[in-house]
Amino acid sequence: MHDDRAEGRFGPHSAFMLMRTQRQDLRIFRDVVRDEHAPDESRTMLSPQRITGDAWEARFALGLRLGDVWTARDEDGARLWVATTDARSWAAVEDGTVWQYGPRRLWDEVEEAYRWWEERARPGPDRFGLTVTEAEQWAWLDRPSRPVLRR
Repeated sequence: MHDDRAEGRFGPHSAFMLMRTQRQDLRIFRDVVRDEHAPDESRTMLSPQRITGDAWEARFALGLRLGDVWTARDEDGARLWVATTDARSWAAVEDGTVWQYGPRRLWDEVEEAYRWWEERARPGPDRFGLTVTEAEQWAWLDRPSRPVLRR
């Protein structure tokens, strides 16, 4: 720890939680998806279950890597929705089909973040840490000089 910063690792049983600035009362159909949206359609080999299933380590790492993105499932659980907290971009995935709308290609970001996590030997929360200074904050993998995503 330095005088002008706080720094430390996450515990091995940490879970990802939205930061205060990310907590918004968003509802997928009310606040994000609009009738006039014409999403791009593509295919994926990455199962949504790998993102939201039992691999809590993946959810934790992706939460750090993606930052301002949240997920929700339809009531029947078949479709996974991904949206930005500013409600400008969204993606939906079901049976290998992806629909994406907005300035960000969210499912592409999810796939990239998942590959990033796998390429680093699927690190759990205890390999991640957080550094906070007066000017900025960033999560890191293994050491502060390896930022996960610098904001």
